Amino acid sequence: MTDSSLGPGFALADMDQHFYEAADSFTRHLDKRFQYAFRWAKTEDGRTRLLIGDRVFSMISNPTFDPVAKPGALADYFRGKNSTGADAKGLIGSLEPIRPEYRDRSLRLDVLERQNVGTACLLPTLALGIEELLHDDPPALHAMLDAFNRWIEDEWGYNRDGRIVSPPVFSLVDPVAAERELKRVIEAGTRLIVFRPAPVVTPTGPRSLGDPSHDRFWAVAAEARLVVAFHAADSGYAKHARDWGERTTFQTYNESPFAETLSLHVERPISDTITALICHGVFDRHPGLRVATIELGSAWAPELLRRLGNAYGKIPQTFGKDPVEAFHEHIWITPFQEDSLASLLETLRPERVLFGSDWPHPEGVAEPIDFLEDLRGLDASVQRKIMGDNLRELLATA
Repeated sequence: MTDSSLGPGFALADMDQHFYEAADSFTRHLDKRFQYAFRWAKTEDGRTRLLIGDRVFSMISNPTFDPVAKPGALADYFRGKNSTGADAKGLIGSLEPIRPEYRDRSLRLDVLERQNVGTACLLPTLALGIEELLHDDPPALHAMLDAFNRWIEDEWGYNRDGRIVSPPVFSLVDPVAAERELKRVIEAGTRLIVFRPAPVVTPTGPRSLGDPSHDRFWAVAAEARLVVAFHAADSGYAKHARDWGERTTFQTYNESPFAETLSLHVERPISDTITALICHGVFDRHPGLRVATIELGSAWAPELLRRLGNAYGKIPQTFGKDPVEAFHEHIWITPFQEDSLASLLETLRPERVLFGSDWPHPEGVAEPIDFLEDLRGLDASVQRKIMGDNLRELLATA
C-alpha cells in the first residue's frame, strides 16, 4: 500500500533493513585453515554460544536468533519513554520463532511488496561484532569476511534486481587483502559496501581510516562510484570506559548509564570516523568518494559541523578545503526515528538525509511506513526525498 501523503504510486526506499545470519554464514566458503576462527559451542546450561577466535561473542545474547524479538519491540524505549524503569530485555517481551523471511530472499521480497518498499538495503546483524574480536589475526579476519561476502552473494545478492541491495562487509586491517576483495565484489555487481565506524586496529597498532596506506582502496571505491556505508557495530569504544571503572565489552541492550549518556557506542564512534575522513584528507585525495552513515543517528552531526567550522576558522591552512563544505558534499545520514528531523534540517540539506527502518530489529519501527510519523510537519517534497527519492538517486549514480 502507498501512504497517501507521499503521493500515488510512491514506493519507499529503505536504507536500513537487516537479515539474520544463518549458522553457516561465515563457514560455507571459509578456507579450512581458518575454521578455528568461527565455532559454535554448547555451554553447560545448554545455550549455544559463538566463539570468534578464542573469544566468546557477547555483543548479541543469542547469536542463533531463534527465538528472536519482534520488530519494533523497543521503539518506545529508544524514544526515552521507559516510565516504568524496566530493563530493555524486559521491555522486549516474549520472543518468537525466527520468521523465514529473515533468512529467505524470495519470502523477503514478498514482505517488501506488502510493506510498499521498492528498494531495501539489507545489512548483517551478527557480522557487525566480528572485527573487534579478530583484528589481532588479520589473515583469519579477512578470510572470514571474504567468506561471509560470498555467502551474502549466494543468499541475497549484492544487487540482483534493484529490490534488495545487500552490501559486502569490509575491514582495512590488511589493505592489500581488502583491495583484492573490493575488486572482486565490484566485478560481482556491488554498489554499496559497509564498515564499522572505528579506527583500523592492527597487531602493530591503530591507524586512521585516512592513513595513506588505505589510499589504493579508497581510489578503487571512488572510481567505481560505490557508496561507502558505516553502520552501528562493536567499534571497540568500550575500552574508553576502562579508565572510569566501567566494563570494557559491548553488549547490546545491556548499557550502563555512563555509556548511554555519552552514547559511547553510537555517536562518538561515527563522529570520530567522519572527523578522521575529513581532517585526514580522504575526500581531498578522493573527491568522488561518497559516505553514508546507518543506524548511527544524527544528533552528533550539528555539533560536529560546529566543531569543524571552528577548527577551520582557527587553522584553515591545515585543511585541503572547507571541512563543512566537505561534510555537506560527501556525507549522507540515516537518522534514528527518535531524532528531531526538524532540528537536523536546520544544518543538513534534505537531499543528504536517508530513511532507515532498522526492520526487523526490535530497536527499529514495527513497519517501515511508521517512520513517516516523525516527518509530519515537514514539507511534502522533503518527506518524499527522505522516504525514498534520496536513496534511489544515491544508488542510481553508484
